[in-house]
Amino acid sequence: MIAHHQGAIEMARTEQAAGSNPRAKELAGAMAATQQAEVEQLRRILGRL
Repeated sequence: MIAHHQGAIEMARTEQAAGSNPRAKELAGAMAATQQAEVEQLRRILGRL
């Protein structure tokens, strides 16, 4: 699941850097932040196992 989220983060960051639609870039930024928070949460869960 972490790898899946990291792929989404990479795609979102690419959109932020190279996209031409301001709304899409805004959504990509929000998505990257959300996915990064979820990756951190998953890592904390794994650390407790």
